[in-house]
Amino acid sequence: MIQFQHVFKEYRRSAMPVVALRDLCVDIPQGQFCALMGPSGSGKSTLLHLVAGLDWVTSGDMLLDGRSCLAFGDREWTRWRRETIGMVFQAFHLIPGLTIEENVALPLRLRGESSTSVRAQTMEMLEKVGMSHRLGHRSHELSGGEQQRVAIARAFVHRPRLIVADEPTGNLDRSTGEIIVSLLRQCAKEFGQTVLLATHSLSAAQVADRVLTIRDGQLE
Repeated sequence: MIQFQHVFKEYRRSAMPVVALRDLCVDIPQGQFCALMGPSGSGKSTLLHLVAGLDWVTSGDMLLDGRSCLAFGDREWTRWRRETIGMVFQAFHLIPGLTIEENVALPLRLRGESSTSVRAQTMEMLEKVGMSHRLGHRSHELSGGEQQRVAIARAFVHRPRLIVADEPTGNLDRSTGEIIVSLLRQCAKEFGQTVLLATHSLSAAQVADRVLTIRDGQLE
């Protein structure tokens, strides 16, 4: 599903380049739940941003579903994000002006699906995450754990093949965080998704099939 082939990622800050990823080589197969661990600034988020097309490799190559990302233009990246990937963030990123139902339905509406199909799929995912009773509420009316449940429903609703989760439990207490990670695992197993989970939590990493530790931009 994802292959990094001698990937380097550098950022220019003043005159000195900052190397975020250094000669990264790793293969992540379809259906694997993979946890990324390492200290802050180690390169975890950078790796996820590359996979999501939110940033670009400096050198080397990254293959997504067998295709080199070097061949991707703006249209291909947009299609990749819209159809193949679902994203969950530490800050939730729910849209404040939309109801919970409207937030979850958004990926389906962007694909142009019919209203009947959108409603049915949205309700199914909200029921799976235990939030079907909050359809008309808005994000500010929910707890952090409830907002993250809604964010997970939105990430999974269009049945993407890949889920990218960047510190999804970082704003939650430990017990709520464990529930959220278990929910991620449960949904991924049911729908067969590949999951990349960046986390500082050892308990979160324990649910993964595989743990990759990154330090100073390199795999240990």
